[in-house]
Amino acid sequence: MRKPLLNGTRAGAVFSSLLMLGACANTYSAEAPVSSGDDSLPVFSQERIRADLEFLADDMLEGRDTGSRGYRIAANYVAATFKQLGLKPGGDNGSYFQEVPFQTAKLDLESANITITNADGETTLSAGDDFFVSGSVKNPSGSADGEVVFAGYGIQAPELGHDDLADVNVEGKIVLIFNGAPNSFHTEIRAHYGSSATKAAALAKLGAKGVLTVSSASGEQRPNFSRFKRFLGRERYDWVLPEGGDGGPQIGLTATVRQSAAEKLFVGSGVTFEDTLQAFKEGKAKNIVLKSTVSMSRKSILSDEFTSPNVVGILEGSDPKLKSEYVVMSAHLDHIGLNPNAPGDDKINNGALDNASGTSIMMEVARAYVREGVRPKRSIIFAAVTAEEKGLLGAEYFATYPTVAKNKIIGNVNVDMPVLLYDFVDVIAFGSHRSSLGSVVDKAAAKIGIRLIDDPIPEQGIFTRSDHYRFVQQGVPAVFLATGFGVTPDGDNGGDIFRNWLGGGGYHSPRDQADLPINYKAGAKFGLINYLILKDIADADDAPTWNEGDFFGETFGK
Repeated sequence: MRKPLLNGTRAGAVFSSLLMLGACANTYSAEAPVSSGDDSLPVFSQERIRADLEFLADDMLEGRDTGSRGYRIAANYVAATFKQLGLKPGGDNGSYFQEVPFQTAKLDLESANITITNADGETTLSAGDDFFVSGSVKNPSGSADGEVVFAGYGIQAPELGHDDLADVNVEGKIVLIFNGAPNSFHTEIRAHYGSSATKAAALAKLGAKGVLTVSSASGEQRPNFSRFKRFLGRERYDWVLPEGGDGGPQIGLTATVRQSAAEKLFVGSGVTFEDTLQAFKEGKAKNIVLKSTVSMSRKSILSDEFTSPNVVGILEGSDPKLKSEYVVMSAHLDHIGLNPNAPGDDKINNGALDNASGTSIMMEVARAYVREGVRPKRSIIFAAVTAEEKGLLGAEYFATYPTVAKNKIIGNVNVDMPVLLYDFVDVIAFGSHRSSLGSVVDKAAAKIGIRLIDDPIPEQGIFTRSDHYRFVQQGVPAVFLATGFGVTPDGDNGGDIFRNWLGGGGYHSPRDQADLPINYKAGAKFGLINYLILKDIADADDAPTWNEGDFFGETFGK
């Protein structure tokens, strides 16, 4: 059982504050967030965004960790806001909550075993020193036995002129692969193909029994494998398949091995691991059926099942035909909770910018619609999702098992960690160049004098790292906005502020709290841009479409 985070007195104070904030929910600032000169644009309240953010980032919620009491209080707060606005409940059983069933899995260390058999005899590897493996909710007792084949990155991408599996049969085999993906791939496509989950799913479809991953770094770049040791006992979250759910083909077990362990796999094959590594770096490596066999297994220690809700409210559309189609505006409500090992006295990761800010902006967008009194043609789903910090899990569950007809979700606008520390003059829209949403974003930004710029940090692969990507994986065009990198009216360099935030300025630390110098005017402006994007999608004659030949559209499109 999870320990309660708040006693009854503190919880009562929280809900009293919630009701007081709810009572003033219809109070809006007279100050326009931007000087667009267009009186038809709604006014977004800086004070209202601040009030929501300060509540959601309050110490009493203790960082809104998935499944915690603090997260549940935050979810109740968002649901109360949706109810007061008159949004239709979009959760389970006429409620605002889609209860996502979770478990955590922790490795049973004593059960973890990898044994290599070759011409030199039998070698048993040591967990943490020679290999790393974790527990799994969906595959708690994993095992794999068989011959080993080396297959480069383990990637089939013939559309990119790359196929590591063209001349090797992996059925019934354990596949040894290098981590990552070719640098020649576009960064977003590289992030997709380099994902261990993507590789495991593809190899499972081809009948592979297990996967061993090894670093392709050499020389001074070789990683310190011992760093994995501290992660051996870490809990992994995952949602539980509903009764009758099909998780598709599964790999028996996936593990990461040290390079010295990989060397043992090449014994008797006529080529060494070092030779193969060098050939790989020169683009000359060949697939090899190795002379070693591997037996590997592990068990997981599973927690009791618990739930953490997505909070879903629906603004019903006005068009008799189009209202059965849905545009989803999403923002993750969770953060990473308490960190007892954080330096100093403050152990609470409040998540003010990540993502109380995004949730607060989403709620203000919903208020703008209600305040304007004009419903869009299509219906809009406002979804505050859980477990983003655990692997985009709440959004994945909703996108996989939506509370409306799945084929009627036509677009997603995601708000995650807008860095509201400066008065931005431009925006980045991850995913905008992949679908017709690009022109929608460009039009919305231009309407209030904001520029749309290209991704200035492509090396981060952000397109695959937030909740919108779970909608993309279900074939839904999606866009995710971030504050841009231009020089502000005050002369600040937006890019420097953004990079500093990600690089140690507060991201995922107790410093991400409401006493940051948050620019609420920027928050109001950011809300307005997202409102205009959402409105354009909801009122358009045609649903968004993937650009012709786009990789993600071709891979996931309906």
